[in-house]
Amino acid sequence: MWVEALLVVIILLLLGIILFSGGGIARRRVLSRQVSSLHKEIQRLENANEALRSSMGVGAETRVKRFGDLFELVRDLEALRGAIAGSSTCKRVLTQKYSMDPGPELLKRILAARLWMDSAVKWRLADELLVGEVGRNILQSLDSGAPLDRAASKAGVPVTVVRGQVRRLQVLGYLDNRIALTERGREALI
Repeated sequence: MWVEALLVVIILLLLGIILFSGGGIARRRVLSRQVSSLHKEIQRLENANEALRSSMGVGAETRVKRFGDLFELVRDLEALRGAIAGSSTCKRVLTQKYSMDPGPELLKRILAARLWMDSAVKWRLADELLVGEVGRNILQSLDSGAPLDRAASKAGVPVTVVRGQVRRLQVLGYLDNRIALTERGREALI
């Protein structure tokens, strides 16, 4: 009889360990409560986020308009890049839209047309699209006094590409006529 009682106690002890240890029912209940509280927190934050957006006037319609305006900015900057490279179509589109020929003033006018964007963000975007990584390498080389062939070597592109880049950088006001960096060119290096 005492053997049967001992076996019952051992079985109950093993069941307790299985059910209430790290993988048991009690642990599962605790995790379920935590998941439930996290779902409630997510819902609360989503509601607060939506309330903040609506109070700031940044609803779905406003966001769509701003994205459209951002895409138009990128399109105009790409058209400016193409016009400087010699595209008559890009030049015609920009001339019709802004009544100016490609140059630093047109770039300023394109960026000034987006009033809601931060000025630093607009210029940084313009630098990324119009100067690019190769252009930054060329500007750094020219700033250190390197000739065009050495700048081409450092940038890893042919000299003809460097000449085209230098022409574009001059037209946009990043380089002056003596192929020296302007203030705008120094800002593009940052």
